[in-house]
Amino acid sequence: MDARLMSLPDFTQIYLFIGACLALVSIPGPAVAFIVARGVSEGTKAAVRTAAGIAVGNLCQALATAFGLAALLVSYPSVYLWLKYAGASYLIYLGLRSFFAKANSRASTDNERNSPSFRQGTLVGLLNPKVALFLLAFLPQFTNSENGEIWLQLLYLGFGFVFIGWLGDSTWALFAGLASARLQRNNDLSWGRYAAGIVYFAVGITTAIWSR
Repeated sequence: MDARLMSLPDFTQIYLFIGACLALVSIPGPAVAFIVARGVSEGTKAAVRTAAGIAVGNLCQALATAFGLAALLVSYPSVYLWLKYAGASYLIYLGLRSFFAKANSRASTDNERNSPSFRQGTLVGLLNPKVALFLLAFLPQFTNSENGEIWLQLLYLGFGFVFIGWLGDSTWALFAGLASARLQRNNDLSWGRYAAGIVYFAVGITTAIWSR
């Protein structure tokens, strides 16, 4: 196999990349708001599943970046807009559903196996084209043509970014679960459900009206 294909970046690049990823993960964004809202309203397991789903969605975005598919969002703005509005609409739908859902303090525990958290997290990750555009601008800064095939470097850098992001999101999920446990002790789960609905709705509206 070509040695260029198997080359890895030097340690300086790796350290800079990890440091940049950690700095980015430390800044909460819409995905974190979604995860925290899910955790507060439905508990730790739902939040962790949501974080895992978002990681899968982000992984698909990283693959699209490595194989050149993300560049289509730049070449065809209509595709970007379609994905953006689809994602925003889905978040708004989840928000409205939270408002009108029947209060059930045991829903999150009785239906854990059928929980849609992972699926919903994956869709939220997939329907966020800003992630692909970000990776398209961020990852190439840590590549070097002397280290081998650029697409392969983008691939393992993308995997690294998604893994670090998943660790950060999972941490937020655990904290949100603690808040949910406190609400359960205070018999105030309905408040958490309405708060989650507001967050979903707000993130959806923000996603729809913000430009690139």
